[in-house]
This record gives sequence, structure tokens and C-alpha cells, in this order.
Amino acid sequence: MVVCDSIDLQKEFDRIKLRHPNSSRARSARAVLGPSVIRVFAAGTRPFLIDSLQRVRVEELSSIRTGAEFHRFFESELNQVARTIKRCNPDNSRIFPGYKWGHATKVLCLFLRDVVSYSRYLADAETKRLTPWLYTPIDGIIIRKLLELKISLPFKKIKEIDSARKFYFVQTLLEDAGSRTGV
Repeated sequence: MVVCDSIDLQKEFDRIKLRHPNSSRARSARAVLGPSVIRVFAAGTRPFLIDSLQRVRVEELSSIRTGAEFHRFFESELNQVARTIKRCNPDNSRIFPGYKWGHATKVLCLFLRDVVSYSRYLADAETKRLTPWLYTPIDGIIIRKLLELKISLPFKKIKEIDSARKFYFVQTLLEDAGSRTGV
């Protein structure tokens, strides 16, 4: 058995422990902003979005106890992500008018799903409690599938999701159908 009594090694692990939550956030931000997500945004948007996602107050997730609390948290953080997207893409016709309720919600939903479900940032009990409240990221695949199923949507593209009403319409639709089947 090897016993390590190196003070320097212990200090290095103390440093890693302090930085781990931020590193976990940064990894999640980079992971969700892959080419299929970032391609609609103007060149140079990715580093600003990574920074914006790292500022999402994920430490508050542990204290959320109800769906209503999660909803308020989500919308508060959404405003910050949407401002970043708008600032980096002022004239980008590929994302307007749905830059906030279409594209920013997609980015934030993907990020929160990664942090809650895959990053080990939260304890298992917190993950279990929060998972049912996570919103589904609405993308082209979801939209196409809903249209194939003859669901009447008030939009046909992500950029057309330009209101909270449209975003939550789909979330409610998916939640209702999923809850009836236990998904």
C-alpha cells in the first residue's frame, strides 16, 4: 500500500475541488453548443454563449422544491441567455423573431438537462426531484415529429417560436402525453 504524504499533492487536490463546480458547468456549456446547435448563430457567438451558460445560477437548483419555482428560475436564466444571443446576432434573420423563446430556450434546456442529468453536479435525490420539471429542447426534429403526428403547431421552425405561449404550448402538450404513458 502506497501512502502519499505530499503536501503539494494535497494542495493540488484542494485546488481541483474548489474549481470542480465551475469546470463541470464549463464542460456542460461546451458540450451542448456543438455544431448542430451553434450553426444558426453568427460567427463568434459560441464563446459568449459559453460564458453566459457558465453564469447560469445552477447552484440554486438544489433549493428548488416545486415546478413553479423551477419555472421562475428557468425564465430568469433565460433572459440572460437571450440577451447574449441577441447582442451577438443583431441582424441574423435565421434566428429572429424567435431568438428568445425558440433558440435561447433550446440552448438553456440542453444545458440544464446536461447539468441535472449527466454532469453529477447535483446529488442523486436532487436530480430525481428536478428531472420531471426540465423542459424539452424544441428543435427541428421535435417539430417535424409533431407535424408528422398531425399536431397543429403555431409554428413550423424554431425561429417562429416567438412567444412564451408557443413555447409552453409544446411543453404542456409533451408533458400531458408523456405523463399518460409514464415517460
